[in-house]
Amino acid sequence: MKILHPTDFSECATLAEQQALGLAQKLGAEVVLFQALVEAPLYGEGLLNVREAQKVYDAQRTWAEESLAARAAELGKAGVTARFRVSVGVPFEEIVKAAKDEQADMIVMGTHGRGGLNRLLLGSVAERVIRTAPCPVLTVRQT
Repeated sequence: MKILHPTDFSECATLAEQQALGLAQKLGAEVVLFQALVEAPLYGEGLLNVREAQKVYDAQRTWAEESLAARAAELGKAGVTARFRVSVGVPFEEIVKAAKDEQADMIVMGTHGRGGLNRLLLGSVAERVIRTAPCPVLTVRQT
């Protein structure tokens, strides 16, 4: 069995990671930690040149890979086979694509539980994943 755990390193994602760990331990599943990076245009005192923007994107990717590797190592210490992957793009699309590529049996992800205007303006990655995922999705809401 394979569990995909998308993370944005928020508190609710950490709670979801704990759920993924518990399920993996009970089911003998592998956990794939995943982050979708968004390379939005960068603005400062004017538009940054492409080289400077690329340095920011590279630093972002390095940080994400190092953070995910550390988390995978912690899961390994808890007796769970874990690895990670990082991609760039629209988060919900990349999560669904990773689930398909990995042939995940389940996605375990956090949700911020936004409602009203915040949901309208910010959207819901979890909701879009639920609607388009190729497998069951367990969402963990921050309390």
